[in-house]
Amino acid sequence: MTYETDLAAAKRAGRAWGCPCGADNPAHYAACHDCQRPSWSCASCGTVNSEVRSQCDECGNDIPHEALGDCAEGFEMTYEEFIALQVGPRRVGGRYDHGYPASAYEVLAVERGPRAQWPTWQITVRDDRGQVREHCSGWNAGRDRVIAQPLSDGQPRNAAEEAAQ
Repeated sequence: MTYETDLAAAKRAGRAWGCPCGADNPAHYAACHDCQRPSWSCASCGTVNSEVRSQCDECGNDIPHEALGDCAEGFEMTYEEFIALQVGPRRVGGRYDHGYPASAYEVLAVERGPRAQWPTWQITVRDDRGQVREHCSGWNAGRDRVIAQPLSDGQPRNAAEEAAQ
């Protein structure tokens, strides 16, 4: 595929990202086609960000500056940054899916920690069979999906309603 066909497909899908230089780019491009400014995808909400700073344009979650590629030997996150990446968009009262058959669940509690024992953080969930369990599985933006986010009054709304707003 060429840049033009990639861009047209991304615009039809509503997934193109704009660079400060004025160029539009397909979501899977790691750098701007025109100026080569690098981009990064938020681990919490999946939004492509083109600004070299540590806050997502869409959800406001902090991403360590070093994660943007400035540090050749890697980076060190704060505990809060690590937890934000692990929890992702999950909120109490929301419904989510692991991407496997019959894997939908409702979040009952998020304990961000830190706790003295392992796991240092955990999420309490209830599956569709009513089974309640605790786990510390991190959000996988490539596999997990939001079914319904809670409203401010604690009532869930589905992803289609959120997209319409």
